[in-house]
Amino acid sequence: MDTRRSDEPHDRMTRLCAVMTDALVADPEYDDDVHVIVFIQGGGRGGIQLHNYDDDTEAIAQLVIHLKALFEANGKTLVVAPLGQG
Repeated sequence: MDTRRSDEPHDRMTRLCAVMTDALVADPEYDDDVHVIVFIQGGGRGGIQLHNYDDDTEAIAQLVIHLKALFEANGKTLVVAPLGQG
């Protein structure tokens, strides 16, 4: 997996993420209270963009909360267990 962190899009998938984020920010209902995680997958590659989060930890916590809700909406249970300290 080719993983990197950048403030600028660096391939097709991350450019598409940026286009989606830019469209949201341009919407009249958008305000600074909105936090965004954009995922995109195609052609065996993916992209992700975080917008308006102070740090990745905050984004990860929100992602887990949304993932749990998605599981529950499908009658399943998501269990997150820490495997150790880094």
